[in-house]
Amino acid sequence: MIGTLQSLRFIFVMMIFMSHFDYRDIRGFDAGGDCGVAFFFMLSGFVCSLGYGQRICEGVFRYGDFIWKRLKKLYPLHLFCLLFFLLVSQTTLDLKVLANALLLQSWVPDPDWYFSCNKVSWFLSSLLFCYVVFPWVYRHLSEYLTLAVLTACAVVYWLTPYDRVNAVLYVFPAVRFIDFYIGMLLYQFYERKKTLSIPKGTELLLIFVLLLTLAVYPFTDAKLRNAPLYWVVLMPLILVFAQEKGLVSSLLKTKPMLFLGSLTMPVFLTHQMIIGILLHRLPEMPVMLMLMVCVFVTLTISWGVQIIFSRLFRLR
Repeated sequence: MIGTLQSLRFIFVMMIFMSHFDYRDIRGFDAGGDCGVAFFFMLSGFVCSLGYGQRICEGVFRYGDFIWKRLKKLYPLHLFCLLFFLLVSQTTLDLKVLANALLLQSWVPDPDWYFSCNKVSWFLSSLLFCYVVFPWVYRHLSEYLTLAVLTACAVVYWLTPYDRVNAVLYVFPAVRFIDFYIGMLLYQFYERKKTLSIPKGTELLLIFVLLLTLAVYPFTDAKLRNAPLYWVVLMPLILVFAQEKGLVSSLLKTKPMLFLGSLTMPVFLTHQMIIGILLHRLPEMPVMLMLMVCVFVTLTISWGVQIIFSRLFRLR
């Protein structure tokens, strides 16, 4: 993983964190949540291509090893969070729990299913589909395939009714693969243009544009909020920060930021449950104090979980 991109993962997972922090006068930061999810799908496509693209082209790629490594990183932590949820909520076992355990919930276009149990695990369900089809798609990358994907994307966005935006455009695995595919295309461009000449201040400019995009989120059509709104800024942002140049990149490559970046997955999978428990159990307190408590507890638990699972499964 490129250091700057690893650190960016923490920043974007905290945007998702804030989208679920709903306390007193503070409402969830929905714009940050949608942006963070789009970023992670795109980054996953970029990183998979970076790590395995050359092997696929050379014919030495081993599909079984690839899937096993992905499952080893995702599945134990997913099951741990699912079991924790079942114990705390005392939820009875049913088909929804089974679908969640097998990471199939995103295929059912019903919020009672795809947001069942540990709600954020829908992301893993959709991401797993991206991993499954990645090698075949990468092997057949072409202008024609890209045209077909973009055409299908336009048709789906056009035909999806507004009352099904979440089920189809936000969650459904085949649709979220579009973000992943864009990440793959970004890597293709990165591979050809590794030594991009980046003017000074580009990183700061992209951060400003990202903030501007977040600001216009409430005024944007609901169909475009899930991802298309952010594609234009996230594509250059990933490419520029992948160069690891500039003042912001220097900050992102510091040890504290790299450490926080390494906690991204446990933070993502545990934060919503932790926030829910703390907001329900703790006494009333000032908003900023409650926020700091939620962040501290989430980071501490995530650090502990990361240590335990890294040792048990030798995660990298």
